[in-house]
Amino acid sequence: DYTFHCRCGARGNGHEVAGGQKTIRCDLCENWAHIACQRGGRASNLRPKEAFYCDGCSTQQSKAVPPTRNAGKGALARLGKYWYPVRLIQSYETASLPATARNRVRWQVVWWRGCKFPSSVGSPPSDVEQGDLVDELWQDQSKRREIRLGEWVHSWDTPREEDLIQNFMSAQPSKELDVILRPHIASLQKLLDSYSLDLSQCDAEAYPVIDYISRSKKNLDGVGAYSIPFCGDISSHEYAKIARWFAENIPGASGQVEKWLGGMPLVHAFTLVVAHRKAGYFKKRVEAQNQEWNNSELLKMAWADLMISYPADSFVADVDLECLTTLEVRMFEDSEEAGLAGNRQWGLDAGQHHRRWDVYFNIPTEWVLGRDYSESELEVSKILPALFNRFLTDAIDSAAPYPATTLMPRLQTSCPTL
Repeated sequence: DYTFHCRCGARGNGHEVAGGQKTIRCDLCENWAHIACQRGGRASNLRPKEAFYCDGCSTQQSKAVPPTRNAGKGALARLGKYWYPVRLIQSYETASLPATARNRVRWQVVWWRGCKFPSSVGSPPSDVEQGDLVDELWQDQSKRREIRLGEWVHSWDTPREEDLIQNFMSAQPSKELDVILRPHIASLQKLLDSYSLDLSQCDAEAYPVIDYISRSKKNLDGVGAYSIPFCGDISSHEYAKIARWFAENIPGASGQVEKWLGGMPLVHAFTLVVAHRKAGYFKKRVEAQNQEWNNSELLKMAWADLMISYPADSFVADVDLECLTTLEVRMFEDSEEAGLAGNRQWGLDAGQHHRRWDVYFNIPTEWVLGRDYSESELEVSKILPALFNRFLTDAIDSAAPYPATTLMPRLQTSCPTL
């Protein structure tokens, strides 16, 4: 066994949780983690015998931009005729192909969860040919003009930690949480209704949160609920997922959110989740002390775990959002350093982005630093071969037959000078 503690949330025995990805050990805390989960791909750009310090131990963040294709770095991957953001995980070679083959090297990738793929595409592949990947094309005006972007939710439009709980209905449903909580719908319903009851009549062993309220002599707050501040190591993402499950599955919950969000019923749901996930660990602790093991003891230990103030590095980092943000800053920065490539060049010579998407809408003002502009920078190239090639590409991608009687009118639409 080896201790695995990654920013993405994978923790435990590395043989069980590493998921087949390449890993690296921190020279300070000696924990192992995914190479692809370290910020900006920095863990895959080390010199031989160079020391590595994980994000939890390092006090400095490198501002250097790693090479084009590094594990953990963001990139654009081609799917059909559009390009979408991915996080690079690791590369491998197809031994059956010759060394000069374009598709010999492939990359395992994670597609950004906010990608809006065309329905005709289906599920994207888990790996991509290296030839179908590009980086942010920093300062590369001509190549940016050739790239048609597929639609996705920008990093600046993606809810952050502080927004997740208040907008919990936007959280992704979780099958695991449903399996854990569904058998307890009746007990959670009882807690939601208990505000009108005498808590002393409720079983404190079955509801550790009630025992806490009684012992601490808490009073009802302004909305007639008990506010409970504990959530242990449950991340904001999981907090939101549990809240959504509660609203959708407990009768009457959706109409009285103020009674349970951050309150007694939801905190009991947290207790049940922790009890389920850490039952094995708790049982070993109890048996080591020769104490009796039962469900009441399990809930009691889960509640005690919820009350622990976990250190900041115990929470799960949104490594995909971090990666997208870094990629988009380099893609859309408009500054002297970015040069001509920073002035709305994406797809200018290739055609419309997916569904005529305005990729620059609501871009953060701090990314637009200003410089001297020329109107010619936004002119579309009128070179006939490029237009003809674009027409043929669209025809092939859409798999639509174009007879000779329609070919010329379509070309004239693309290039009126014909």
